[in-house]
Amino acid sequence: MNPINQLFTKRFRSIILIIIVSTVCSRTFLCEEKKIIVNKEVTDKQYKSYMKEFQCTFGKKIESELGLKRIEGGFFNNFFRNDIEFYAYHRATMEEARALVLSILMKLTEEIQKSSKIFLYLNKQSLTPESIGIRIRFVNLNNESFYDGSIDAVSIYYSKKEKKRYLEYTSTDPFSDYSAKEKEIKTDFEDLLEDAIKLNSEISNVKAIKYNHNPTIFEDELDQILTSFKKEMKEKHNLLFESIGWMVAGNFASNISEIRTKCMYRYPVDCQKARELVLLATEKLLKDLNSNKKLIPYLKEHPFSADRIRLRLLFRKQNYFVGNNPFYESMESVVLNENMITYYHHISDTKTSGLYERVVYKKETYPEAQKIQENTNPPTTIDKFAKQVQKFSLYFNYFLDLLGLIFLFVLFFAISPVGLVFIIIGIIIFDIRRRRHPSKQKG
Repeated sequence: MNPINQLFTKRFRSIILIIIVSTVCSRTFLCEEKKIIVNKEVTDKQYKSYMKEFQCTFGKKIESELGLKRIEGGFFNNFFRNDIEFYAYHRATMEEARALVLSILMKLTEEIQKSSKIFLYLNKQSLTPESIGIRIRFVNLNNESFYDGSIDAVSIYYSKKEKKRYLEYTSTDPFSDYSAKEKEIKTDFEDLLEDAIKLNSEISNVKAIKYNHNPTIFEDELDQILTSFKKEMKEKHNLLFESIGWMVAGNFASNISEIRTKCMYRYPVDCQKARELVLLATEKLLKDLNSNKKLIPYLKEHPFSADRIRLRLLFRKQNYFVGNNPFYESMESVVLNENMITYYHHISDTKTSGLYERVVYKKETYPEAQKIQENTNPPTTIDKFAKQVQKFSLYFNYFLDLLGLIFLFVLFFAISPVGLVFIIIGIIIFDIRRRRHPSKQKG
């Protein structure tokens, strides 16, 4: 064999050998990598199974010890996103909310420390018990917040930026409204976890704090009065009181210093009718408070006066899907605050075509409004008839809206039964969102 052929043969053999080795190594590497991935998947599945078992056990423990209800799926699905959630079926002051969430945090940390599998998994994910958050919502039997000035929710969350944990309290002002600039719907407060623990310890040394709500002496009686008041206003005068309460941002008070409330009226009104309604509701509420002998010792002053009532009356029409819209040809709202009555209405926005701006229509003191109302002539028969025609027109429009929806149902059912199911689900979702979150208005 000549040297050229011999060289070629050696090179050929070397190339073949390199190809074989490379192929074997690459396949081996790929197999090992696949094996690692499979092992990782198996491991993750195992730990997810441990997590599911852990969340069920811990949830039942909290339910039995503290009387809370675990929100199904929330614990497992959001375990590493700082929102382990529970329902507490009672209202809470800030002190009570703080004590309750700290108690759950302590129990959760202890249970994780006991579970070697969960603790190992947290370490693998570069997490610690300190990074896990908790959220408690204080709700009624319909799983809705009380919206009475007590605490709506309390949360513990971890700030990655500051590397600190905080307690956050959320409270809804029953007097507030989305369309009002001067008030915010939600009021949030924060405490460093260390400060919250110290404060909770100091308060516990002075008095016993219960995890369940400890109502004041007058609270049950006041609840009955307000519930009866809301029912009568709805049945006799079509005034729908959405929220009413005496607490401010969940702060405990030994007496009733003010009542904060908001209601809705489903018909368009002029300034005179708005005045009539706000005086009617205020006088009725004051009468109920001042005439209750059990409540009198706990009123900040007796007789309780209009300057201690914060009342917001909204005039809204109910539209399907889009929520409660104002009557642009009517008063938008009337507000009683610090003995002053302010009327709002809408005017066309000169800057933006097709939009309206909410502005002050008129202001008057409560005594001035009373005097004007006393000197106002009662409505004539023609006025009453005109009001009935206006109500009939409003109800007829609602009927047309409902008729349109029924037509859509029939149409989609004829096209596809599956389409009808999606439409019904969509309507339910929109209706829930509309009830919980009224549409925002400009101004």
